[in-house]
Amino acid sequence: MRTTSAFAAGAAILALAACSSVPPRNTGTRLKVDYVGDGAIVRVNGGRTLVLKSTPANRGQIYENKSGVRLQRNGNEVTWNTAARSAPERCRVVYTPL
Repeated sequence: MRTTSAFAAGAAILALAACSSVPPRNTGTRLKVDYVGDGAIVRVNGGRTLVLKSTPANRGQIYENKSGVRLQRNGNEVTWNTAARSAPERCRVVYTPL
């Protein structure tokens, strides 16, 4: 079984594999991200939806909220973290439709 996630940047949609802090297995976090204005709307595992705001970054883009949720994007590399996690999860792009 393969886990995939959706990741949208403006009109482009990028699908992300399961995010994982250890080598990928059949479990992980699935994200669907829509970039809107200076923020990101993230749907986690097909359920909970979070609204993140863009924050200043030296490299790439960082989106976060006051609850400690953070999405960092640098090209096709994405890191996902929440206040409840001890280590961030790394994600990878697996599909980009036009």
